[in-house]
Amino acid sequence: MRICADGVLSEGYDGASFGGVQTFGPFLRKFGRWSEDKEDYTIPTNVVSMMNSLPMIGKFLGAVIVGPMIERWGHRLSMAITCCVQVVGTVIQVTSHSPAQFIVGRMLIYGAVGLVENVVPTYESEICPAPLRGFCVGSIQLFLTFGSLIAGVVNEGLSKLDTDAGWMVATGIQMVPALIILTGLYFTPDSPRWLISKNRRSDALKALKVFRPKQQVEDGRCELEIIALENSDNMQEKAPWKALFNASNRRRTSIALVIMALQQLTGVTFSSSYGPTFYKQVGLGDKAFAYAAINNAVSVVTAVIGMYMFDVFGRRDLTLHGCWGQALFLCLIGGLGAESSRSTSETNGMVASFILYAAILHATLGPAAYITAAEVGTATLREKTMAISTAWNVVVGFGVVYSTPYLLSTPGANLGARLGYVWGGCAAVGAIWVWFFMPELKGRSLEDVDELFAAGLPAWRFKQYECTGINRDMLANYQAKMEDDKGEERVELENV
Repeated sequence: MRICADGVLSEGYDGASFGGVQTFGPFLRKFGRWSEDKEDYTIPTNVVSMMNSLPMIGKFLGAVIVGPMIERWGHRLSMAITCCVQVVGTVIQVTSHSPAQFIVGRMLIYGAVGLVENVVPTYESEICPAPLRGFCVGSIQLFLTFGSLIAGVVNEGLSKLDTDAGWMVATGIQMVPALIILTGLYFTPDSPRWLISKNRRSDALKALKVFRPKQQVEDGRCELEIIALENSDNMQEKAPWKALFNASNRRRTSIALVIMALQQLTGVTFSSSYGPTFYKQVGLGDKAFAYAAINNAVSVVTAVIGMYMFDVFGRRDLTLHGCWGQALFLCLIGGLGAESSRSTSETNGMVASFILYAAILHATLGPAAYITAAEVGTATLREKTMAISTAWNVVVGFGVVYSTPYLLSTPGANLGARLGYVWGGCAAVGAIWVWFFMPELKGRSLEDVDELFAAGLPAWRFKQYECTGINRDMLANYQAKMEDDKGEERVELENV
């Protein structure tokens, strides 16, 4: 869990860190040019757009190649490769002398991000018991947000430096989690499901015992779980990519694709990458980094709450209400910021709405996208389902990040705070989609998920359906046999 946390934390740090670094004075002098109009150094809008959007190409490539990587080498080795890419990308960024070199470094960093966004959710969904899967996979959003909080605090302190050391240190910190992970991977076992798929039963049992409580290890339940994995109808050769869109899997794939797109279309990248820029544009330049840090701190708290709520109230209800909540506060931002001249109370209302919007996002739709995409795929396509949904998330995110500077300011639409109407409208559409199409998978084993989709139920009936359970009869007979064997051993000992 710690290794997964560090990997996602690094991702959260990078997005929020650069959101602040790109406004540092020394960074603007290094990579920008003097503007006679503004009487200051600025980076042209097209360069800012490329610095924020082109790294998404690296993320896309990482998301595409990660599925075959996991299938071939497992989660452990894939994570090690990810860390090495992260370190190299950081070094390139810190030593940059041109925007092009900095962009190349960011592309490598985001290549690692594309790998992490697949390795971590699939790993956690496979090692966690069903009642805790929402908590474990939902922790991704917590550590993303916690990484953003660290970046906000670091940026607040380093923004006061008038030398290149400020942006270089802020950028260089992102290699620290990668180095920690590389050290910890030695003690981290691979997924038991992956080991079983490679016919490594003894290694799978050993790994499973690491992830399960002592009581379950002692009473033989780990052996039962391994038998379930071995005998499950799903434990077969991995299906090809084209199987994602055949009749039996098309529904699952579309759910993963849509919820990942919704995460981007409700402004998740906007809130992380352009938070300080937004605060400066609404007239809070001297407090931009402080408000960004407060925003991230509140989001960390709500992300923690969300981790617990997903396994209590379920994925569907939480995401539905979260979408409506986001729509409300995003539209408030648009309404309060519609006029160019705003009162202090209107500006404060916009800031409060932005913080509350981000808080709801990080407690609901943010983690729900990762949880749903990780658990909705069948066993033969789980890595590929996660990979293609993450790749689609990147494509949509690229559009969001590339267009945001043009939508926010001139040259462009110059919407400013009215951009909230755009993301708010997407959130409202998302709420409607959740009601009709998002299934409830709380507390279901990954094998139960297969049964639910095979039953052809509408999304709103998943919660009430009682699964018969794959391998339950076989496991019950095996457990009864184990109890009989223990009873016979006790009788023999008493007769000695």
